Amino acid sequence: MRNARLGLIATTALTLAGGAAVAQTQYPSTTQDRLGAVVGALFGDRLGLSAMDQAWLRGGRPLRDGQSQFSTRVDASVRAGSVSASAATRLRADYSALVDLENQYAVGGISAQERADLNARYTALTQTLEAGASGYADMDTVAQGRADFDTRVNAAVTARRITRTEATRLKSDYQALIQLESRYSADGSISASERADLDARLDALDLRVGDGPAGQTPSANLPARTRLANLETALTAAERSGVVSRTEAADIRVEAGDLARLDAAYSRTSPSSDDTAYLSRRIGELELRARR
Repeated sequence: MRNARLGLIATTALTLAGGAAVAQTQYPSTTQDRLGAVVGALFGDRLGLSAMDQAWLRGGRPLRDGQSQFSTRVDASVRAGSVSASAATRLRADYSALVDLENQYAVGGISAQERADLNARYTALTQTLEAGASGYADMDTVAQGRADFDTRVNAAVTARRITRTEATRLKSDYQALIQLESRYSADGSISASERADLDARLDALDLRVGDGPAGQTPSANLPARTRLANLETALTAAERSGVVSRTEAADIRVEAGDLARLDAAYSRTSPSSDDTAYLSRRIGELELRARR
């Protein structure tokens, strides 16, 4: 369900973000945010900041404000015959999910790392549209991934990362996810929020299999805030299935709260590479505990 996307057409990003920046009336609240806004407004171009970066520094939501324009471009591509109706549906849904992520990041201020993440996702989505989105709607369903998931679970048992009891529970939970996907698609399509829910549940199952590189979780390169949000999803699933006890889950949530505050503090400063490595390692430890 996670097909790779392609890159960005620069003029599209500038047009989208430029209009959004003008329309935005929200202003940053902290001293650092205000300073960043002034710097972005005065020196943004000379510092190599994109129009969207400058809008975010001013407290704007360029992706949200540009959603109708993106949808208009998708509609035009469908009428021109360069994009199929099914690909258009997915493009709109994925853009909505991107706006949801922007809103999530905006709570407390969007950090430089989160701006980079949003830029990369937007880049992939817009160039996919420009390329005609060939095959974009032909993503694997949860059901189609069943055989691969079972193979990974069996390998985890062989490697003694999980017990046979845990493997049986994992396969049962995956079957339940297939049934949920079927209910979501009963009306002919899966919405952005429904796809986000399926992806989060898949991520939680991936964490429990624990076959990421060098024992790392699949989200190791994501922003800390995203990893902590995904951790809560995985923890809820693990607690519900009995993989993690309520007491252990409570302990993990306390530590996750501490790390969330540390991440917020880092976003207001310039943390060293050692600082960010420490934060990433601590989150990774909690991710591993959530799947045991």
